Amino acid sequence: MTQRPPDPIPFPRDRVQRGAPQPPPQQQPSQPSGPVIYSASGQPMRRVQQAPPTPPPAPIPMRQAPPPSEQEPPSSEPQGLHGHVAVVIDSTDATFQQDVLQRSHELPVIVDCWAPWCGPCRVLGPILEKLAYERDGQLQLVKVNTDENPQVARALQVEGIPAVFAFVGGQLVNKFVGAIPEEQVRAFFDSLIPSEADIKAAEGYRMMQENQIPIARLHFEAALDENPDHEPAGVGLAAVLVRMGETERAAQLARRWPSHPMSRSVLISMELSSALEGYEADEIRRAVAVAPDDPMSRYRHGCLLALEGQWMQALDELLESVKIDKSANDEVARKCLLGIFAMLGDDQPVVVEYRKRLGRLLF
Repeated sequence: MTQRPPDPIPFPRDRVQRGAPQPPPQQQPSQPSGPVIYSASGQPMRRVQQAPPTPPPAPIPMRQAPPPSEQEPPSSEPQGLHGHVAVVIDSTDATFQQDVLQRSHELPVIVDCWAPWCGPCRVLGPILEKLAYERDGQLQLVKVNTDENPQVARALQVEGIPAVFAFVGGQLVNKFVGAIPEEQVRAFFDSLIPSEADIKAAEGYRMMQENQIPIARLHFEAALDENPDHEPAGVGLAAVLVRMGETERAAQLARRWPSHPMSRSVLISMELSSALEGYEADEIRRAVAVAPDDPMSRYRHGCLLALEGQWMQALDELLESVKIDKSANDEVARKCLLGIFAMLGDDQPVVVEYRKRLGRLLF
């Protein structure tokens, strides 16, 4: 019997409200109006190393704004190219969520935390603005004066400036502190700009969500033509192929990235379908009704429920199979449970609970 595997893991869509900023990982932004580049697990695709290869100069510790007699003259402040909203803007405590978190769903946003009295800020600021203008329309540079906007500084846990943060899809994806060389800043910028493969893979996932499976396949294939090692495109194509019945190639792609959640979903769905091969759904339901104490009948019924997306009922049936005879068919029910746990994710409350229940049955 051929069963459709579980649908791909949905991407999170967050929502935020305009107001004082909160720590970025806890935000819940609304669905973006522009294209969003997500990985198959819901995280931004583009990530870079958390520290530059060469240690930057030590940042200046945060402090209160100096008294007027110590402040630099106005002419020494960073000469930002303000007014060009499409490339460089100033943000405040009140507008940070809109300027950064919401905007980062449309394109990458780089936040420059600086202060007028900070000498390294005046070195790094013009470099950031220059590179932002070079990439006109590909990203947004947002400048935040930490003296005037302490809530943003606290939310980002700024301890020294200059401090630069990168946001994609409402999430903080990278940062650096200190005035690093222009070459390293350029690499930081380039890592945030989606490649052609990223864009095509993102379109593939959008088509999957709209159940346009053949069209999604075309986008994933095109992304892999651009970059054969593109993980989001590869696992997305595996999920599409298994739904189209091309299980051999789907398994090959999924096994290239076995730790990816969507790969695990593809592989476990194939195992579930294989367990029911030669059985009809009605036959499986009749068998478990007639012989509820048969561990293999409960096992096959659990597999059927899982393929239908009834995860809680499926886990209950598989646990019953283990309870009746944990060694049946080389512990097939236990192994199936472990596969489903890995697919759903160990941090899910349902997985934590059922793993405990399985442990009590085994030990």
